Amino acid sequence: MSSEVLSLAEIASKYDQMFARGELLETESFYRWVLKRLSPSPRATLLDISCGEGYLLQLASRLYNLDVWGIDISTVALRNSRQNVPSVKLARCDGISLPFPDNTFQYVTNLGSLEHYTNISQGIREIARVLKPEGRTAILLPNSYYVIDIIWKVWRTGYSPSHRQPLERFATVGEWKDMLTEGGINVTHIYAYNFHFPVLRRDLQWFRKRPRRFLFLLIKPLVPFNLSYCFLFVGRKHI
Repeated sequence: MSSEVLSLAEIASKYDQMFARGELLETESFYRWVLKRLSPSPRATLLDISCGEGYLLQLASRLYNLDVWGIDISTVALRNSRQNVPSVKLARCDGISLPFPDNTFQYVTNLGSLEHYTNISQGIREIARVLKPEGRTAILLPNSYYVIDIIWKVWRTGYSPSHRQPLERFATVGEWKDMLTEGGINVTHIYAYNFHFPVLRRDLQWFRKRPRRFLFLLIKPLVPFNLSYCFLFVGRKHI
């Protein structure tokens, strides 16, 4: 966990630098997998909180004909999102204070970002607030006991895992579920995420830049659920 105390402006600046270097990107298969878990209806509204460069929004618009919205604190991320998805509606803001009325969106996603917020509980409450009563949310969160982190990082170095971002928290699947429940999200499904074998061109390009991830795929079939890399929580708001 990072002990550095940063202002929101400093955090935004660090993310600008990371997006400029192309560091915060997942495979296309990952984004497709998330959308399939949501099973979205065509022409519904989807908000991606901390949308990054807009790759999930791009697929949501192209594959499901969704009305896509995105927010991020990084100006570089928003600029790239606009280039990747010209039809997207974008806003620059923090995920703990969303500029939308209650019950606005049919679908809300937050992928690998909530754990970096200055106030995680408030971020969860904001997701629940803007989600429609019949809507669904998908939230990806990292495990504090990922088996490879335990062996490669903790056992080898004596230090906790890190995703090399400005502010980091990790928790177990049960701890994350409890936090989401307390924040107003009724979790209906939990899926383990341990990376996907490359099947698309963009996947192969991603793995070529991160060759060590191929090693992670080799042990994927042996990873117990509770020792997975991340968890995707799908749920609805408490009514």
